Amino acid sequence: MRKLLLIAWHEYKKHVLRKRFLGALLAPLLFIAIGGIIGFITVQSFSESDTGVVGYVDPSNALAKAYKPTSPETQIEFRRFESKAEADAALNREQIRAYYELAPDFAQSGRADLFYWKRDISGDVRDDFETYAQSALLSDVNPQIATRLTQGIDFTFETPDQSRAFGENNIVGFVLPFVFGLMFFVALFAGAQYLMQAVIEEKENRTMEVMVTTVTPTQLMGGKILGLGALGLTQVAVWLIAMAAALAVAGQQFSFLQGASIAPEFIAVTLVLFVLEYVLFGAVMAAIGAAVLDQKQAQQYTGPFVLLAISPGFFIPVIFLDPNGVIATVLTLFPFTAPLALVFRYGITTVPVWQIVVAIVLLIVFAAGALWLAGRVFRLGMLRYGKAVAFREIVAEVRS
Repeated sequence: MRKLLLIAWHEYKKHVLRKRFLGALLAPLLFIAIGGIIGFITVQSFSESDTGVVGYVDPSNALAKAYKPTSPETQIEFRRFESKAEADAALNREQIRAYYELAPDFAQSGRADLFYWKRDISGDVRDDFETYAQSALLSDVNPQIATRLTQGIDFTFETPDQSRAFGENNIVGFVLPFVFGLMFFVALFAGAQYLMQAVIEEKENRTMEVMVTTVTPTQLMGGKILGLGALGLTQVAVWLIAMAAALAVAGQQFSFLQGASIAPEFIAVTLVLFVLEYVLFGAVMAAIGAAVLDQKQAQQYTGPFVLLAISPGFFIPVIFLDPNGVIATVLTLFPFTAPLALVFRYGITTVPVWQIVVAIVLLIVFAAGALWLAGRVFRLGMLRYGKAVAFREIVAEVRS
């Protein structure tokens, strides 16, 4: 165990300060920062357009009984002008932000033209004016019914088993699991690539010849996988902290982000899946690195495994329509596709506990088997130079 931990610590220190890792670590943070700056500027711009006065010209006096709607998003005053010339003069003097010119038959047609000088009004202001106009057209209707009609429809998205629901204001909680899972997979594949490259490099410079004199192939592979797995977790931890900070800051500016969170049990399950999936893919990548001649040849063999892991993404429409169906269940139980399938299903439904348990157990079995296989392939290929390990040799080694 001590040798395994020493190898793991060596691999972690070796890669954590490399420019390649720092670039992969900081690139998403840079995108988050740029997105935050753009979002802040956008919010400030919209907040300026959501205050002030918006006029309207109403030749038929259709909005005589209108009242100002109560909207938490805007602070707009609607002011009537007797003529278009009067509204144009107020717009030129910048006394109003914009004005509507209602058609003479507005009560029947609902037609109106919007005029502005420098900047268009926001969608929230447009919605407020629509509500303002509706309040006048519904003035003869029961007040409670009129209020209900002007408020519109508040949609709620509910999981098929009715265990969870998302309103329009907290739809972010529906999306976050997808973002969270994809973030883990970026770290997973990056770490697995590091491992494969490390094996190839050490095979080429014959470092392995020295190392195998003091440790077994399984200890060497296990230490590398453990060390680079910790590297992936470091990457994920930094991204999580940055994402949490970004949500906290953005929540103060965007109301739909307030209260956005991910359930702790989902984070715990995802972490377990990430570790096991990393061991599985890390062992596969290490075995490929030990069997091939160079990086170019390795890329040809890793493609099918990467495609297999991301294949649940191809079934998103099917999973969305039937999250507890046969396809969704099979993808959840198959070790190579289990993590991503579980993440997608979590955003839509409540995944049965037995499926999570079975998926984790199968991942443990496959990860242990892949680690054992990596050690055997590594033993075959560590002293070969200029010749790749044939598939039939791997089969013979497994049978022996």
